[in-house]
Amino acid sequence: MTGISRRRFALLTGAAGATPFALAQGQGITAEAVIQRIQGALGGDWSGVPDGLKAGDASTVVRGIATTAMATLDVLKQAAAANMNLVLTCEPTFYGRGDGQAPAAVAAGRGRGAPGGVEQTDPVFLAKKEFIEKNNLVVFRLHDHWLARKENDMVAGLADSLGWSKYAVKGDDALFEIPAASAEATVAQIKTKMNLRGGLRAVGDKKAMVRRVLLFTGSMTPATMWKRYAETDMFVGGEVREWENTHYAADMFTAGEKRALVTVGRVVSQEPGMRLCAAWVKTVVREVPAKWIGAGDPYWRPA
Repeated sequence: MTGISRRRFALLTGAAGATPFALAQGQGITAEAVIQRIQGALGGDWSGVPDGLKAGDASTVVRGIATTAMATLDVLKQAAAANMNLVLTCEPTFYGRGDGQAPAAVAAGRGRGAPGGVEQTDPVFLAKKEFIEKNNLVVFRLHDHWLARKENDMVAGLADSLGWSKYAVKGDDALFEIPAASAEATVAQIKTKMNLRGGLRAVGDKKAMVRRVLLFTGSMTPATMWKRYAETDMFVGGEVREWENTHYAADMFTAGEKRALVTVGRVVSQEPGMRLCAAWVKTVVREVPAKWIGAGDPYWRPA
């Protein structure tokens, strides 16, 4: 990105294409008030977590609320066009856990500002931040506290998207007993139901019969797979570390185990849960509309 100037990137984003919100301070509900209401409804300790205000002015009057798994520039443009000026995002906005805020010290070997994401002088960071400011958007990250709800809405949303909700195993909100089909046919169903292009990956025997499926949104931990592989025909997760889960699954296949691992992408796996988040927000904040805007599968998307 070093060859792209800040001005050039800003022009490419179409920052001037959206109509700025005509805000009347003191009228309506502010982003700060909405956030406080959401925090009160979810409860818990909000200190020391990645959740929080990431961009925009908390005093902004909210016209509408958008939920998404990741506040990509495309999502932000859709939100601005739909008059949704408060965006609740599950994942970081500025390409790192720190959302652009570099840590005081960077561990050796990790690269400059790695935990914080890109540096604040990066042209892409600046253009995205400028778009948010010009369109009077407010971005709030809602990750830990949404995932901490006793209702496993992230998995429930994913199961609903796949048409598997009715196949849930009693007493286990991650396990589903679906109609028996080959791994190849099951993967094809997942790809169609979730409108995936290049982001889906699968490891295992294509012809193996799949009946019991474990769903895991976001990043699947190795411990989950290591402990539960014997009770599962197929794992469907967001993302994994290749040298841990992927090659563990590959070695299971080589050893003769008829099991499969499917990853659909971290953000994609969380989208259905953030769709349910929009429905939940409507019960907490009734003054303004709320809707889900999906980031989608970015792989092999024409630039």
